[in-house]
Amino acid sequence: MNEPHLVSPNAKRIETLDVIRGFALLGILGPNILSFAWPEPAMFDPRVITTSMDLLGTGPANERVNEIGHLIVQTFFFGKMMFLFALLFGAGTVLFSRKFDDDETPLRTGAGLWYRRMAWLALFGFIHGIFLWFGDILLYYALTGMTVLWWVRRWKPKTLLMVSVCGYVVGSAFMFGFTLLGAWAHHNGKTDLFRNIAHSIDAHRGGYADVFMGRLPTILFMYILFIFFFWPILSIMIGGMALVRNGYLTGERTNRFYGTVAAVALPVGLVLTTATIWLTKQWNDQIPGFLFQGMGQFVGVGTAIGYATILILLVKNGRLRWLTHALGAVGRMALTNYFLHTLICTTLFYGYGFGLFARFEYLGLGLILLGIWSFNIVFSLFWSRFFRFGPAEWVWRCLTYWRLFPIAHQQASIDG
Repeated sequence: MNEPHLVSPNAKRIETLDVIRGFALLGILGPNILSFAWPEPAMFDPRVITTSMDLLGTGPANERVNEIGHLIVQTFFFGKMMFLFALLFGAGTVLFSRKFDDDETPLRTGAGLWYRRMAWLALFGFIHGIFLWFGDILLYYALTGMTVLWWVRRWKPKTLLMVSVCGYVVGSAFMFGFTLLGAWAHHNGKTDLFRNIAHSIDAHRGGYADVFMGRLPTILFMYILFIFFFWPILSIMIGGMALVRNGYLTGERTNRFYGTVAAVALPVGLVLTTATIWLTKQWNDQIPGFLFQGMGQFVGVGTAIGYATILILLVKNGRLRWLTHALGAVGRMALTNYFLHTLICTTLFYGYGFGLFARFEYLGLGLILLGIWSFNIVFSLFWSRFFRFGPAEWVWRCLTYWRLFPIAHQQASIDG
């Protein structure tokens, strides 16, 4: 198959990528909202909610509902959305580079802009992580994008895909090994994965300085973890480069091909995920969720690919336009909406906002999640009617090219 010429400097955005990005942006708040609303270990063990409520005297907790909610998040959300984001990041590298990959544009121009783009993203991520929320992923992506990503983009799609699969398997093995090390340390009393629950509650219910100091050790530890996250993230990004160059992510395969992939990948991913959740409980019922975190994304790759493939089919065939239009609007403003998640959730849950930290169990968080999703969609659709870029996307673009771009549709038309 010949590689399609997907974009030019003035080409329109690719709808399939925006729709998948919007889906991933909304979906990633599923696991993330737990880290906003409860002490960090609640992300891998719903029993932390019970412990927290006992400490606060606000119990009893609805343990059965919390277990079901946790199972839903782990099965359908955890790891899958981050995988899609990294995949799209790699695809975006190829699309960005095509603006400069012609005979008239010096190669150094594209490379220079790419690294400037990554440097600004790294700064955004650093500020976001240090001053707002420890779960930032932007710095990871930016640092990964500063390595070899730009220089391997012209490899053949088959080569990129082979490197991606091999690198991801090896990187995931390292991640799982690190998880096993943590489980061993917990089992042998070297550390206690649940030791900071009371401290986390006190910190997040205090003022900004309390939250900042409570978050600082976690964010520094997260930066150390980048050593283990790097290879899986890079490998997924390289896979995204392959899948956009061979036309898969842009909807250039047949309906039958996409249908076959979705019919196989989605159930396989869900079965593997469910089986892994069950096996980790049999293996170690003290910290099964912690063990699952080390392999949850790997066994859920099929689920992530299945999600993306179904969305591609919807866009390709013009089905459920109300849904794909909404997801596309969110996806075009993914960076803005990502920051909005943090601003909304920290305001709701932290002590310097409404102070609702450790108050809402899974059922309540589910309702809040639906409310934030609705806001993301309505805001993105409304903003897109008048503006070409989301506010954060516009700032990032202006800083990358070091010039002021028109942001309003009417202004862009007037400026020609």
